[in-house]
Amino acid sequence: MDKLNNLSDEEVVSLVINENKEVYGQIVDRYERKLRRYIMTFTKKQNDADDILQNVFIKAYKNLTTYDRKLKFSSWIYRITHNESLNLVNSSFLQRIVSLQDWLVVEAHEDIEDKIDSEMLKIQLKGCIDRLEIKYKEPLILNLYEEKSHDEISDILRIPVRNVGVLIHRAKTKVKEICHEKHNKK
Repeated sequence: MDKLNNLSDEEVVSLVINENKEVYGQIVDRYERKLRRYIMTFTKKQNDADDILQNVFIKAYKNLTTYDRKLKFSSWIYRITHNESLNLVNSSFLQRIVSLQDWLVVEAHEDIEDKIDSEMLKIQLKGCIDRLEIKYKEPLILNLYEEKSHDEISDILRIPVRNVGVLIHRAKTKVKEICHEKHNKK
């Protein structure tokens, strides 16, 4: 199993396709936490996230032979996750408001007041991001929180690469405006 850890995703997929089905657990191990975190941006309900995640891994397994090996496997499985999440959101089983889960990384502070201030800032920022339209939230989440490149985001969201940067820039601008507006209302 240690040898599998050193293999790329694409190499693991090849093993699974070539009749070594039990190796698929390696894909699940590699992506379960990341995909659950991404799904949680669509829903706050753990049960719904678990259902979506299960559907993603089943759908990915069944469709491994259709995976285009010229593309990154991570983009392919994120695209499946994206579609499955939107399917449930659009079918009204889940909330229509997309939330972002702790995407702002806060460095450890020695001073407790700094920690409290950082947590407050994180909560305020999350509230601002929650007000974004989904077309801006998705690329922002994928870029900042999931650390996906513009090319990967383009593959996942099925939009031109040139639009990805524009959407991320607009999302950041809108977050600043929303936060500024909320701050001035106080």
